[in-house]
Amino acid sequence: MPKKKAELQMSEDEIRESILKYFYDAWKNPRGMESHKLMISKICSDLKEKGIEKKYVIRNLHYLIETKWVVEEIKESQYITVKMRIPTEKKTYYISQNGIDFFDKPSKFQKTNPLAGVNMGNVVNSVIILGDNNYVRNENKVLGESLGKFGNQIRLSSELSDDEKIDYQAEINTIKSQLAKINPDKGIIEKSWNILKKGVATIGGIAGVYNTVKPLIDSFLG
Repeated sequence: MPKKKAELQMSEDEIRESILKYFYDAWKNPRGMESHKLMISKICSDLKEKGIEKKYVIRNLHYLIETKWVVEEIKESQYITVKMRIPTEKKTYYISQNGIDFFDKPSKFQKTNPLAGVNMGNVVNSVIILGDNNYVRNENKVLGESLGKFGNQIRLSSELSDDEKIDYQAEINTIKSQLAKINPDKGIIEKSWNILKKGVATIGGIAGVYNTVKPLIDSFLG
């Protein structure tokens, strides 16, 4: 009797992050200007070697495209025979700016500088701009970056509705806005954190990052 094939143990969010990391690695190690743009046959073949079956790749790739983490590029061309021209198209896939920002450290080239018009010479030792267009005091840098990763995981989750994702991201931004102040209002931070704790602390794919942020928040609140 043939052995039953083992079921994939990864959650949907873990599969999405694995796919996104695969595209990130292709972008990070280019062989040419378009070598990071990959066809579906290669994507499925490479990810199968990592234990992810085609059906999981296809459905989660669709999700990543719809949520702007991955770009689908379609190039139309023609196959010319003796008698006719047959239209064809080539589809390739590659990581988007949002996907790159998910893995990379914050960059000054990300989006619009929120401190435009501020004399940075006066505050250069006090604030740092994060990649998600927020800024925090230098002493709160680690917490601010961790909150950014927390927000990314919330946006990737399949267990939250779009409205919930927006609500929770708003709470994260509220905390970050306090971290930019000389004297943050810890009451506001605690209120937003309690909302996040109640809503996402135990959700698969988010819990790991939540547990990274929690001790930082606890230490900050004292």
